Amino acid sequence: MASITQHTPRVAVFPHLIALALYTLLGILLTWPLLLNLTNGVIGAVDGVDAYQNAWSLWWTAQALTSLRNPFFSPLLFYPDGVDLFWQPLGFSQGVLALPVTLTLGPVAAVNWIVLTSFTVGGYATFLLARRVTGNAAAALVAGATFICSPYHMEKVIDGNLEVAAIHWLPCYAYALLALLDRPSWRRALAAGALLVWVSLGSWYYGLFAVLFTACAAGIWAYGATRNAERMHQLQRGLQQAMWGVAPLVILVMAIAPALYSLVTTGADEMLWDMRSIQRERSADLIDAFLPNPVHPVWGPAVRAWRNQIYPNAVIWNVSLGWIALGLGLLGATTAWRATWRWSLLALACFIVALGPELKIAGWHTGLPLPYTLIQDMPVIRSGQRPNHMMVMVSLSLSILAAYGFTVLQQHLIQHPSPIHMWSMALALIVPVAGIDGYAGTHTIVARRIHPFYATLPPPDGAIIALPLYLNVNRSENLTAQIGHGWPIIGGYVARPPAYVFPKYTPGVREIQFGEVERQDVVSPGWPESARRALAAYRIRYITMDLQSNKDEYFARLRPLLAELGIETPVFVDETLEVYAVPQAWRVVPVAFLGDGWQPLEREPATGVRWRWMGERAEVRLFNPLVGAALVRLTFWMEAYYETRPLWYTLNNMALGTVTVPSGRAPARAIYVLLPPGDHVLTLQAPADPDPARAGAPISIRLFALDVRSAAGAP
Repeated sequence: MASITQHTPRVAVFPHLIALALYTLLGILLTWPLLLNLTNGVIGAVDGVDAYQNAWSLWWTAQALTSLRNPFFSPLLFYPDGVDLFWQPLGFSQGVLALPVTLTLGPVAAVNWIVLTSFTVGGYATFLLARRVTGNAAAALVAGATFICSPYHMEKVIDGNLEVAAIHWLPCYAYALLALLDRPSWRRALAAGALLVWVSLGSWYYGLFAVLFTACAAGIWAYGATRNAERMHQLQRGLQQAMWGVAPLVILVMAIAPALYSLVTTGADEMLWDMRSIQRERSADLIDAFLPNPVHPVWGPAVRAWRNQIYPNAVIWNVSLGWIALGLGLLGATTAWRATWRWSLLALACFIVALGPELKIAGWHTGLPLPYTLIQDMPVIRSGQRPNHMMVMVSLSLSILAAYGFTVLQQHLIQHPSPIHMWSMALALIVPVAGIDGYAGTHTIVARRIHPFYATLPPPDGAIIALPLYLNVNRSENLTAQIGHGWPIIGGYVARPPAYVFPKYTPGVREIQFGEVERQDVVSPGWPESARRALAAYRIRYITMDLQSNKDEYFARLRPLLAELGIETPVFVDETLEVYAVPQAWRVVPVAFLGDGWQPLEREPATGVRWRWMGERAEVRLFNPLVGAALVRLTFWMEAYYETRPLWYTLNNMALGTVTVPSGRAPARAIYVLLPPGDHVLTLQAPADPDPARAGAPISIRLFALDVRSAAGAP
């Protein structure tokens, strides 16, 4: 190696240029024809749902950074609430890396840039890590190839899930962690901690796996320190090594402390969801890591068909490590065990974590609990739904073992190795690594057209109802359109949808979403005036229909409703898009409508009297769109169930008063509410009793009518 690295600056830089060029070439070949379609489309399964969601994330990150806004909160989705993106798969680190591309060539090119650089940067960082460990640049070249050509990585590229396809930062962090473990110092601890934060901001999955990787590495290196120390100093050396090893974790916690505090106060399960119920199914089967490349065009279909027979309906299961990588890694682990035992233990520890809470073998749930059960209930960890993705850390550790395996092969096959022989052998071995472990055939490019009409819209001044809404549906078409127009939209697509009741209750939005109208509800004014007022109050400016969504029946129901509102003629229509402008002449006044807690509308056919029952608690939602406070009169006609009951009023959790509601039809009761600008919730509470006619469902008060007027009496 001295002859390679110590002659001249040109020779010293040669291995690095070879590595960068090779990994770039592998990225181009293994993603072909992506390079030819850099700005036209993406690689992405399921019609590019996730890939185009990632395009939106890169676009939003660029928009936020260039306008000095918080990238971790977007007001453009789930209007008017906005959405917190900090714990979502925003891919902030990828967004920063791709910022110049996003701003010059667009977010589609940025997605493809990240995919391609996952090979270049991921491979080169692994090359540097393996070179540091083995001292053999040719062996390190093979290590980088095994990591980026793993079937796991290729599966993520095919899926279009950029968050986990972007493996860039994991070997960068592993390099910093190894430097810290080898020669502990605060400077190295800060560098490793900063990279751990960076990994986490790129992917919370990889951040979590890097944390677990760090804990395993700290324990293994601490054990190694005790072996190398004198007996009387073994415990002290081991504890010191472990403390330095976990220092990056402390830095990570400190860096994201405000977000963690918000998570604790809001409730981790509410923001991140509790995923323990599916962790068992989305853990790795013992055979998964050892399958031949399941995405290879020759034998991949047979591998998938066989696995589907023994384990039907499994999702996100391809975590294969690759047979060439496994062979090299096994050779290195067994023949050079004195040098590799730490990395072998690290790979084994990460593999056990990837197996999840219970051992599964070829689809058979053995019932044997695994160490993952010890951490499964911990905050954040219980929110992860894919323990099997910890296999990426196994792949990284395996690449180091593969470098040692190459060194062993080189020593046996080349009697007097020269630099040319070593590099030639490395390049020759990388061919089967890429061709057997990494090759997935020619990829299908998924292209989406952003309609040119969106570019003609004025600057945002309100919101768009983009139809279909796709609430809680894995569809990202509306995000793609938003890249073109930049307006806030009702709903949106994120990995973990927030609590979002706006389209469920808001007049106008509610009817447009479902294409159905309740014409004689209990709130006055009713349809269509209530819808006009709400749409005007919330500044809904446009309604768009994606005519390529196969929702013709829904749109056919919707058009007559828009005509009833006075929105009859589209301002634009062609074979793919239909756009309506909401009249801005409609009055902007405070609005009130029923929220949560009300049962379905009932009516007496003979008299036409209608009502809604409430249980113990029900809401009336209020919105003041004006710049100043508004005094609103709410008039209720009510009746108590079975016996007289007290009814308590609170506004935004502040008590307003109590009234007594008799069991017979009560006279009208009016309350006056001074509403500051914005959204408010008037909560009604009353003792409830089970109703035998409703299968024991509790009811308390029924509302016959609610009239909403300004305090001056104007309708």
